Amino acid sequence: MVKIYNKTINVRDLLIIKIFRKYIIIMINPFIVRYYYKVYNQQITKIIINCYHYFLNNIYFYLMNSLLLVGISETTRTKKNNMINSINLKNFSNKNHYHFLDNHNNEISLEFKQWFAGLTDGDGYLYVTREGYVGYEITLPYADEKVLRILQNKFGGNIHGRSGCKAMRYRTQNKNTLYKIVHCLNGLLFNNIRLAQLHKACLALNIPIKDPKLPDINSAYISGLLDSDGHINIYKRNYNETHRYQLTIAISNKSRCNIEFLINVIGGQVYFDKSKNGHYIWVANSKLLHLKLYDYFLKFPPKTIKSHRTFLIKEFHELNSIKAYLENNKLSMKYKIWNIFNIRWSNKIL
Repeated sequence: MVKIYNKTINVRDLLIIKIFRKYIIIMINPFIVRYYYKVYNQQITKIIINCYHYFLNNIYFYLMNSLLLVGISETTRTKKNNMINSINLKNFSNKNHYHFLDNHNNEISLEFKQWFAGLTDGDGYLYVTREGYVGYEITLPYADEKVLRILQNKFGGNIHGRSGCKAMRYRTQNKNTLYKIVHCLNGLLFNNIRLAQLHKACLALNIPIKDPKLPDINSAYISGLLDSDGHINIYKRNYNETHRYQLTIAISNKSRCNIEFLINVIGGQVYFDKSKNGHYIWVANSKLLHLKLYDYFLKFPPKTIKSHRTFLIKEFHELNSIKAYLENNKLSMKYKIWNIFNIRWSNKIL
């Protein structure tokens, strides 16, 4: 019992409210969340959880008003209001942003979404059938099967080998899976063809369309684009009676507008190649750009077999600067180091 303003206040009701709130938080709330997560899809779950929080808030404030604020003076009511406000209501708050979870109940990170968008812009395909069903598929070489397994573990779906070529395809038409995939790609795709496909999928799934954001150096998008449409190669150039090696990092596309942003983000240049029915290639040939990309790939590593070459960029320039490739003596250290580097570059050993 506490005396305030010559009035006697029974604080037992406040204790009852605290016990009631803790019981709901500990016992009821986790059970309801688990039940709704298993039974309902994400859209329905979000609506039900909102209603659930609204219901709890109404019960809470009804008890406050009925038990604590009846039959007391205005002065005492003011003091009790201050005591009520001291109770922590954060567990009843509904301000948390809802995040999509993968098949293992882990939150899908922004870095993964950016990489996935770059991969999809290069080799992915979104479509809507005449019946209104949405589908997603992506085809990669056999050597990059592990990338398709990453997508399968993250979202679900099926993986099948393609007849007649050494490639595998990931495909899904499951509505819940497509809902996650489209939400992950929404606002992150940049390819003009893929954007049109995404917008059709958004309309079919009743998802608001987000404006695309231009990728920058702090985005994993470029790493995904390299995984799909890029390559890292070393070329031998002959000069008179000697030769040297040139490292080239390139990303190609049918439309110049889809890779031109790389000039502003990284540097390099874009030129037109008339082979393969004509396409544009962004190229980085200088050592300065290579080291810049080396730091970038350390932060956002690719996931295909090209990844091991990104980690050898710096080592190549170190060996190239001492012209280790010109050493012919098989007993010398330069010759052995250069030979080991070539084996690692060819991915024969790692």
